[in-house]
Amino acid sequence: MSTGPGLESLVDQTISVITNDGRNIVGVLKGFDQATNIILDESHERVYSTKEGVQQLVLGLYIIREVLLVNWMKSWILHSTCRT
Repeated sequence: MSTGPGLESLVDQTISVITNDGRNIVGVLKGFDQATNIILDESHERVYSTKEGVQQLVLGLYIIREVLLVNWMKSWILHSTCRT
């Protein structure tokens, strides 16, 4: 699977990844491989609650497997097809 021309330009930028189980992981993209596994640094999970608002759980250095890239309305959306 090709990562397309856009992933390289996102290295060292803050991105958001939606996992297959619905989690929202935000962090600085540090690297990726041919299988589109990605490495995020300084990452956290955003947890949304109607009672407590948005919480951020610190994850630190984090690897997410098999990410699909979707370019939607000029914004990059990264979606993981695997449970992490």
